[in-house]
Amino acid sequence: MTTPLRVRFAPSPTGSLHVGGARTALFNWLAARHAKGTFILRMEDTDRERSTPESEAEILRVLQWLGLDWDEGPFRQSDRDDLYRDCIGRLKEAGVVYAAWETAEELDAMRAEARANKQAPVVRGRRDWTAEEIAGFEAEGRTPVWRFAVPLPGETAIEDMIRGTVTFDHAQIEDFVVARSDGTPTYNLAAAVDDMDMGINRVIRGEDHLSNTPKQMLVIRALGAEPPQYAHVPLILGTDKKRLSKRHGAASVEELEADGFLPQPVRNALVLLGWSYDDKTTTFTLEELIEKFDVTRVSKSPAVFDLKKLEVMSGRYLRALDPDQFADDLMGFLESSEYLADKGDSAADLARRSAPLVQRKLSRLNEYDRLAGWMFRPLAFEDDAWAFLAGDVKHAIQSIGGGLGRIEVLDEFTVENIKDALSDQLHVLGMTAREFLEPQRIAITGTTISTGIYESLELIGRDEAVARYRSTLGRLAESWQGGDA
Repeated sequence: MTTPLRVRFAPSPTGSLHVGGARTALFNWLAARHAKGTFILRMEDTDRERSTPESEAEILRVLQWLGLDWDEGPFRQSDRDDLYRDCIGRLKEAGVVYAAWETAEELDAMRAEARANKQAPVVRGRRDWTAEEIAGFEAEGRTPVWRFAVPLPGETAIEDMIRGTVTFDHAQIEDFVVARSDGTPTYNLAAAVDDMDMGINRVIRGEDHLSNTPKQMLVIRALGAEPPQYAHVPLILGTDKKRLSKRHGAASVEELEADGFLPQPVRNALVLLGWSYDDKTTTFTLEELIEKFDVTRVSKSPAVFDLKKLEVMSGRYLRALDPDQFADDLMGFLESSEYLADKGDSAADLARRSAPLVQRKLSRLNEYDRLAGWMFRPLAFEDDAWAFLAGDVKHAIQSIGGGLGRIEVLDEFTVENIKDALSDQLHVLGMTAREFLEPQRIAITGTTISTGIYESLELIGRDEAVARYRSTLGRLAESWQGGDA
């Protein structure tokens, strides 16, 4: 392409930004940045009843979270009615559209008859209404829609950058509506006019739009312009090979963000939904993606979104982060999710200091509570943790009591000193590491899964550690005396 590339992302602001929509945005953004072209954002809000400012604002926020900036826009179709009316007028003057007066019931009957005759349910409106008939319709208060007269016989061929040549027989395309009875444009009219008016010369979108493409090409050509290049990317499926939905886990980018994924691994996962650079590379910096992305490398086959693979990718990314950057990202997530809101004045400091303890153990940031949430709560025992201690109360008291005796007399309460002291006691008691250290973990955390025991003790400090040890021993003593052992 010799002219500068101009691409667009055109979501409908009627809900959350789906994973598929986010991938489309990313592919368009990468194509524009690779070619040093222009990435345009427009809101296709012809569905006036379902489109909301809240949905638009959330789409803009999520795109920014993903790092996808736009060069022009956001444009809104709801602001462009004058342009659409002008183009509808031009189509009327050219004689390529006609007033269609059929009622919904009449259209249903036409489709049913076609099916009964084993024909495609393709609507062709009547064009030979008499003046008297039209006057009667108008007297009833009926107003027509305007349909594009698909030329017959004929065909429209799409030279798709991913799928090759795709040909549509006009006999299979109904005379589609371009203007509703109130004069407002339909999607196919507005999208075609917008692409033409904004100088879009490449449209990258999901294959579910493939059937719309010949209609939009017909409109653009009828208005005297040439359609853009098209590249229809494959559908996204869940691991069960059915179309991605909420039953597969997070189906929107907002859900992925709320689940503790950072934008970088999400971008990596999205770009690999149909595109690949080679058969082994799965992790790219944004600069590498811009350099390497080529839409012709997108597969025709459906792409599978696997949340578990994203978790693996995310875990690798988190472990590779600079510790300070990881701490910043963790704190940003905890603050945005209001995790620390009711946990006291020192919670933020404690959370930041705990970041090195969890960095190598997380696959996503919302797992933080599973590992470190115990620090912000009074000591309470999970069922499996208490069962571990109660299985041999005498052993638990001996182990925890021995640990308490060592740590409460330390001069300096540091990781090194704590580790040395507990290691000495382990050898004195002749226990294995699990036999001795697991009771210590449960004694201070109430759980069998947590941050490292030595680091955790240092983090909460001597006073809190000793208090938790004694509380656990007290409960064990009550259990012993009650005969639970």
